[in-house]
Amino acid sequence: MRALLFALALTFPLLASAPALAQSPVGSVDQAIVDRALTYLNSVRSFKARFIQRDQKGGKWTGQMWMERPNRLRFQYDPPESDIIWSDQGLVKHYDAELDAVTHVPRHLTPAWFLLDDPVRITKDVTLLATSQDSERYFVAAAQEGILSEGHVTLAFRMEPEKLIGWTVTDGEGSVTQVDLFELDAAAPMPKKIFRFEPPESSSQ
Repeated sequence: MRALLFALALTFPLLASAPALAQSPVGSVDQAIVDRALTYLNSVRSFKARFIQRDQKGGKWTGQMWMERPNRLRFQYDPPESDIIWSDQGLVKHYDAELDAVTHVPRHLTPAWFLLDDPVRITKDVTLLATSQDSERYFVAAAQEGILSEGHVTLAFRMEPEKLIGWTVTDGEGSVTQVDLFELDAAAPMPKKIFRFEPPESSSQ
């Protein structure tokens, strides 16, 4: 499954400055960095962006994503892929075009809290693992109880201008998926139909 949010298995060199946060994120936590990340995430009510997804086997996929708080998102892969991921009524859903089937996962079982929660906050089921920064970027690694497999997510931000630039998701076996965002537009209008997707009638519901 290529899904950005279901498969806790997406790597490429983690934004160069903080590879340890992707592979082994046990370290110090700077609360000022955490607070900065939360302040930024809660200031962004919606955005659209292009994404590049890579895995450690050399796979690469591109597409478009949209996000609107609370609980709305959509990831759509570029052709020749036809997979779509969207959030609807408390569920995150993945339409697998190859299998012509839809997988439903409760939102709280995905590592997508930083995109879907409103407000975004560090709750009792989220454990901060480490933070890091360089002259241009900062990183926050956290683990969440209840996701489909043990693992953690590392968020990456640019400092100037302040922006979410991507994330990695690392599974319990150390496999890492990386997503880079570009052309992020937080001022773009978000028609509600973007967050509705009706798979072909033959698909499993």
